[in-house]
Amino acid sequence: MRASPAPIVRRAELQVDVSDAVGCGERLRTAVTVAWPSPLPDRPLVIVAWPGGGYNRHYFDLQLPDQAGYSQAEHHARHGIITVACDHLGVGDSSVPVSALGHADLARANAATATAVLTRLRDGAIARDLAPLPELVAIGVGHSYGGLLLTMLQAAQPVFTAVGMLGWSGVNTVIPVDHKHPMLADMNRTRVPGLQHPYRQAFHYEDVPEAIVAVDLDGYPYRPDGAPQPSWAARFMPGGPKAAPERPPNGAITAAEAARIDVPVLIAMGERDVCPDPWAEPGAYRSSLDVTLVIIPAMAHAHNFASTRSLLWDRIVTWAATIVALQPGSQADEEAV
Repeated sequence: MRASPAPIVRRAELQVDVSDAVGCGERLRTAVTVAWPSPLPDRPLVIVAWPGGGYNRHYFDLQLPDQAGYSQAEHHARHGIITVACDHLGVGDSSVPVSALGHADLARANAATATAVLTRLRDGAIARDLAPLPELVAIGVGHSYGGLLLTMLQAAQPVFTAVGMLGWSGVNTVIPVDHKHPMLADMNRTRVPGLQHPYRQAFHYEDVPEAIVAVDLDGYPYRPDGAPQPSWAARFMPGGPKAAPERPPNGAITAAEAARIDVPVLIAMGERDVCPDPWAEPGAYRSSLDVTLVIIPAMAHAHNFASTRSLLWDRIVTWAATIVALQPGSQADEEAV
């Protein structure tokens, strides 16, 4: 996919009713931002993305004061890709459930969100200046906690042609933190300053500007009502404050689901991330015949703030292009015949 030098990026904000998918008796909606380039290529690609814990959908479309080039959605748009950035239930502008929802509930909500938005895109029901896209190819990506829920989603309901796990281990997710850090015990009950945060080394490489680190990690994940927070931050983890208590969000709890995924998988992580043994990761996806592993240098877990973020985004673009090329009816498919 060739990049255009200065695409016009258009956006639409949506709310998707996922009440029936969750089935807890509440009326629940998820918030979505659709960003697309104008004009679109003949056979558009859609990337549906979910953020990690403590972040909302704006993580994929970062607009930092006096800082350009932090929007993954805009980067994708230069390559003709539509980005659908989604909030989990309990996160961002989505409904905060009263019920104690578990991972399976949240995954069903995300599946319903993706299905509804993809249907609207195919039918031309997103915006007046976005024509119907019946031939679109859809790829799902999840960063960190978003990867956990994407694994469960795709195993139960194969919504996507391919999936990308970003900073999520299908084997064993472990945050590389100093367990002797004096503020580690306080971070879930008081607002820990960003530059002194126990997760600083795990989330941000050394060359990330301190101003960004300070804002991003200030109070993570504890963000009390009324406290200032950046536009990409979430007050709650997926599911909200009453989410059902489950085992820690590590890869081992989704081992069975990962092994059932039979579409191409991209595993992408930073040089310093939450995967203790990156080279073991492909073995988690034993039903897939197409698994790609990418490790980005000078990148920690908060990928989209890294100085090398465009390397990750470019790898996603080139990987996604191969997925599109292999679909029936594509030029590559016709040449193979």
